[in-house]
Amino acid sequence: MNNQTASIKQRETWGDVIRGICSLTVILSHIPGSPHFLLMYVTPFTLPCFFILSGYFTKNYGGNLTEFFYNKVLKEVLIKLMFCACMTTLTLQVIARLILHPTTIPEWLYDTFLTFLAKPTANFFSILVMCSIYFIVVNKICRDKPIPMILISFGMAAVGYLIARERISKLWSWDTALVCVAFYTLGYCARQNGVIKKFKWKPEHALISGGVFFALVTFFAMTFGVKHTMIIVGNNTFVSPLVSVPLFLAGNIFMIALANVIPKTPRPIQLLMYIGRHSMIYFMIGGLVLAYTHYFHTLLFEAFHWSFLQSLVYKLPVYLIVTASITLIPSYLSDRFFPALNGCFRLPESIIKRRPKTCIAVCVLLILTGAGVLTASLKGFIIPNQVYARHYPVHGVDVSSYQGHIDWQQLASQDVRFAFIKATEGSGHVDSCFADNWREVSETDIVAGAYHFFSFETSGRTQAENFISVVPVLENALPPVVDLEYYGDYDRNPLPAEKIVPELKTLLDVLQEHYGKRPIIYVTEPSYLQYIYTYFDDYDIWLRYVVTDPPEGDWRFWQYTDRSKLNGYDGEEEFIDMNVFLGDEEQWKNYIDSHSSDSAVILND
Repeated sequence: MNNQTASIKQRETWGDVIRGICSLTVILSHIPGSPHFLLMYVTPFTLPCFFILSGYFTKNYGGNLTEFFYNKVLKEVLIKLMFCACMTTLTLQVIARLILHPTTIPEWLYDTFLTFLAKPTANFFSILVMCSIYFIVVNKICRDKPIPMILISFGMAAVGYLIARERISKLWSWDTALVCVAFYTLGYCARQNGVIKKFKWKPEHALISGGVFFALVTFFAMTFGVKHTMIIVGNNTFVSPLVSVPLFLAGNIFMIALANVIPKTPRPIQLLMYIGRHSMIYFMIGGLVLAYTHYFHTLLFEAFHWSFLQSLVYKLPVYLIVTASITLIPSYLSDRFFPALNGCFRLPESIIKRRPKTCIAVCVLLILTGAGVLTASLKGFIIPNQVYARHYPVHGVDVSSYQGHIDWQQLASQDVRFAFIKATEGSGHVDSCFADNWREVSETDIVAGAYHFFSFETSGRTQAENFISVVPVLENALPPVVDLEYYGDYDRNPLPAEKIVPELKTLLDVLQEHYGKRPIIYVTEPSYLQYIYTYFDDYDIWLRYVVTDPPEGDWRFWQYTDRSKLNGYDGEEEFIDMNVFLGDEEQWKNYIDSHSSDSAVILND
């Protein structure tokens, strides 16, 4: 106990203050309905701060790869990653199901394993693993020399930026790690050279840097707009360096200055430092606690209909306090029973020396397991998103001539409720199987709709005419769909929105006027952010998101995999795309009824 108390006293407490503030801002930024103007001021520095601190508190292992992997990667990160996966899937409903039906335990373990590999929350810790690996390689090459390490790390960050710059999103993948390794290295070199401890921090440093930070955010919001600025500052990939880099510098200097001058004795600050010491716990299960806070708040509002419950002035502080307070319970329990979750545990060097083969074997096993799961996913044996998609009761497919002749009765027997069928592409191409598919699907209970693949080379009006000449107007059909995604060289060199948006708008307007229904737009995340976001807010979105579950509320249909296998088709493509509808059975019925327009003209084939 004395040794543990002494080690806590020796901590550089400013790091705990920063992590505490960042933990609370992460909760604040995920509260449903949080206004964009507020999020602009709390998100720009959150991710860089965590990686800078992670590097700052990384021990100098002197290039000892075995010790580094055992302590930093295996013990500190992978244990947290596995715990996070378990907590993400272990909801109250799952616990009740496991108690009532113990035979579902293997199913829960399967869900947990897939979550371990694909869930965005868990992927954050995967970034930590990859960032640690990149860092130790750089450290080994540069022999712990700060200037070469920083130069190489920022060179790697430039590579990550070039990869990610076209996608304004949270890219929890290796290109993000290439950017984050620069933060990690900055923190490590600052610690090794005593930069932060040597500087004499004063209150005016916090005031000046804070003023610069808030002024920059306000300026960018007035220049680019609040919503667009929120995307840039919160995307974590620095796709717009002219905006992100100044905010990163000003925001992090402000946080470090504030944390070094703020008094540590007041109880609220001590509580904040305690939260900071358990920031990993807040990352892992804070979102789950917040989700249940929102759930019970919704039940309370539905029961009493008190208008103040929906006020942001009430919701923001209450959600923040309740979520932070409840998460203190697992933080305390982790202190007592599982200190490794907080990075407080270090294996004795004697154990490390005795078990280097075990460490290497575990790492090799993890790599082989990951490779095996990836291969199984590519072959269609494992569908990671199946875990999340099954929570939606209404499933469907989208097909084209690649599936060949389709037995629609057989598809219907496999719980296929709706289908999007390719009809046309560009201004002249017609799918060879559309006529047969359109006729035969009408003989089943499957609700069908036709889709058009948008071409970047031809006008929107001629594309609309091509679609209209092929697809009849049917009252009970789903709205027409425009498939907007990159193809060919446009994936690397997408055309500017100024050129595509007018043609797309013409196509959508003509289709809506002809069919009497507002079209659906099928998008990938990059095409959505470049051509749809801020331009077409009133359209239903059909989103392709085949790695993890998509963001909530921004879509009507979700294509969750292109690697499913069903019975009932014989084309050259062995896989079929699977989709879900956002809503329950009643919402699905209402959606169908709302698109069965009485004014639609029913034409014969």
